[in-house]
Order: sequence, then C-alpha cells, then structure tokens
Amino acid sequence: MTRYGPYAETTPRGQTGWLDGARRPVPEHLRLMLGHLDGDGKYTYSIWRATNPESIIVTRKDAGDTFLQAAGSASAMTIEIRKPGPDGKGRLYTVGRDVATDKAAILIPINDKRAVRVSANEVFSADEAAAIFTKYHETGTLAEPFVFRELDLSQDQSVAR
Repeated sequence: MTRYGPYAETTPRGQTGWLDGARRPVPEHLRLMLGHLDGDGKYTYSIWRATNPESIIVTRKDAGDTFLQAAGSASAMTIEIRKPGPDGKGRLYTVGRDVATDKAAILIPINDKRAVRVSANEVFSADEAAAIFTKYHETGTLAEPFVFRELDLSQDQSVAR
C-alpha cells in the first residue's frame, strides 16, 4: 500500500497536503515555507502527523492530537506545539529558549487583526524555526534545550493590532 505521510502541512497560503520531500529535501522545504511568512497576509505554517498516511488526500480534519505551528514573519515568529501534558491530555505550549530575558514582550501578528504577546526568548527567525520544525519532523516531539509555556486556552491569547 502506498504511504503519503505520515506528516502533513498547511502552507502560508492555506493549502494542505503531504509533507513528503518529493520536490526538495524536507529541511529545505520547511525553511522555504517558514521563509514565506510575511506578517502581512501569510501568517501561519503548521505540520502534523496525519491519521491516514495511506490516503492520497489529506485535510486538517486528518490531524491527530499533536502539531507544530508557527505564526508571524520570517524575521520574527512564535512557535507553538500541541502535545500531551502531564495528565496525558493534549495541551498547547509556546516554545522558547531556556534563557532568561528582561526584554519587553513582543507582539507577533497572527492575522490581519490580531497579534500574540510573547517573550523575547519565544521569538525565532525562519532559520531558527526551520531547525525546530526539522527536529519535530524527525522525532515527532521537541524536548531540551527548549522550554514550554502552557497556554491557558480559557483566556484570549491575542490582542487587537
């Protein structure tokens, strides 16, 4: 049986498909996609392990309980991961570096009207994000040296731009 996955993506233009390395090596493709984020129309990129890698067609409905997503621009983006928390239930976390910072919070645009506020250690360039996405693609998770700030989804996480 043909396998198309296991990872799928939603591009900055909103197209969903398999992330298979057919056109270029996956690390190069990830860097290209993250480089397309412009903070002005092309805000987000995400990858996830799909539940149906044998299907030729993949949609966001095929996403499992884990994913990695970036939002912002190629020069300043935030990365979020959905993964099991201590209780085994899926939780959403902002990815950061394990460094203390006293810099002011930074606003990262996530769509035309909203932005999220993150710490300076939670802001990545496209090159940095590509390395993180490649690690996630290779292992299915992220661990040290990254830190994870759990997001309280009962609270609005964004502010008006």
